[in-house]
Amino acid sequence: MSHVFLSYSHDDNFFAELASIKLEEAGISVWVDHGRLRAGEDWRSSIDKGISDSFALIVALSSSSCASAFVTYEWASAMGKGKPIVPVRLTDCSLHPKLDVIQYLDFSNKDHQPWSLLIERISEVHDEYELPEFDVTNQPLVDSESPDDDVAMVRAILSYLNQRGYQMVSFSRIRKRIDERLTDEQLTDLIARNKFTFRPVKLSGGKPGMAIL
Repeated sequence: MSHVFLSYSHDDNFFAELASIKLEEAGISVWVDHGRLRAGEDWRSSIDKGISDSFALIVALSSSSCASAFVTYEWASAMGKGKPIVPVRLTDCSLHPKLDVIQYLDFSNKDHQPWSLLIERISEVHDEYELPEFDVTNQPLVDSESPDDDVAMVRAILSYLNQRGYQMVSFSRIRKRIDERLTDEQLTDLIARNKFTFRPVKLSGGKPGMAIL
């Protein structure tokens, strides 16, 4: 199993320490910089490798992290690599527009922090995205314009992906989160009719799914 990358400001070190403990106890490996990047070390190379080898990135949002060029570099790099982003809000702060559309978990109340929801979210991401490589299905796509009936479903799927910071999702997850009546055949046809929006993929265990282009 690869790891989840934890991006945070060192002003929020207490949260990073506690998050590492909670996630590791749940069997989730965490990449977190606890001062391991020494002076003179190529920090960007180390960060890039940590992100590339991860299956998702947690970004701890606070006034300090939102103003940090290093934290911005980390989540933007992860987003550019197609990694799912899981924002965790520690304090009120001004969010970048690209993060503002992603559904965050609220950890601002120190007496009630949703660790179980964070573990559930990360486990969900891992189930969808943890695989050696995903295979793009090399099947011909139907060259037709998207019918009006597709618009609502396409918007619902895109909204779900954007809110979660995901780049791809399995058909079974779409049924669970959006419409349990959808069949694999219907979703495959939806991809074919919307070839400029989605591409078909096979996820872990050969599960069929779709990815945003």
